[in-house]
Amino acid sequence: MRKIIMDVDTGSDDAIAILAAIQSDELDLIGITTVAGNKRLEYTTENTLRVLELAGVKIPVYSGCREPLVCNLLPNRHGDYDGMTGVGEEVGEDGEKLEYHTDELPLPPSHGRAEEEHAVFYLVNTLLHSDEPITLVLSGPMTNLAMALRIDARITEHIEEIVFMGGGFKEFNSTAASEFNIWNDPEAAQIVLTCGVPITMVPLDATHKANFTLEDAGELRGWKKPAADFFATIIEKRVAAYNAFQPQELADSAPIHDALALAYLIEPEVLENVRLMRVDVDISGGFADGQTICDTRTFPDRTPNVHVALGANRGKFTALMKQLINQY
Repeated sequence: MRKIIMDVDTGSDDAIAILAAIQSDELDLIGITTVAGNKRLEYTTENTLRVLELAGVKIPVYSGCREPLVCNLLPNRHGDYDGMTGVGEEVGEDGEKLEYHTDELPLPPSHGRAEEEHAVFYLVNTLLHSDEPITLVLSGPMTNLAMALRIDARITEHIEEIVFMGGGFKEFNSTAASEFNIWNDPEAAQIVLTCGVPITMVPLDATHKANFTLEDAGELRGWKKPAADFFATIIEKRVAAYNAFQPQELADSAPIHDALALAYLIEPEVLENVRLMRVDVDISGGFADGQTICDTRTFPDRTPNVHVALGANRGKFTALMKQLINQY
């Protein structure tokens, strides 16, 4: 089994990724670190604990960074903008506000709590003392790992691969040039992307090609299982939000971004058109702030450092996720 640590900002799609990782025979989820991103840190940590209780497992959770490294220090850089282009105060048919992520997942409050050790120190200590390489799955801003790399770069010697959901090649959602996870902490992303270990990037260009539909939600509801019902609820709420704010090419559908990055470790064929490129992050604070700059030239100025997925196989992805959730 491949040992993994998940770094999450749970979040609806992170929740499905966690549930899938737990049920995979190929993965050994040894720890979860949380970061502020989709929601504030207290929510992303509580939501992660709720998901683990739904799954009926005990996996240590370490609460991490509440703020990006530096981008919030310049008051005019992001201003009051939260990275959610086009999102308004619309209300759905159920009378609730349309949101990609709610503060609290629709699950009972957790009875557990996060470990005392901070996520950054957990990453440093665990990686430095691991007898075998560990794969890191990042599904939020990369602040925790960037901090760990700055504390002790020797941790790279123990990282087998970094797989992250984030960035865009031609697809963006926070600004005209950036995706939310990268835009939220561009400096952290640049530190991680240039750390020298194998990296696979699962950008919006891939996740938008592997959406779940309302029909999928209906199938899940038919199983009459708590985890499947939860997944169906996530799909339905995300479809409502995407229909309102970011309509997808596939009607009545929504991406479950983070689960696709996790699925790649179980079944690599869920990603398609994967190309090795030079990828850097714009940290200028200008129009392209937070952009993942993918150099497609045959002879780039700098050494290629990231495998970028430009497509995905929706059929394989949805089948895999259903298979794993059905095991609960």
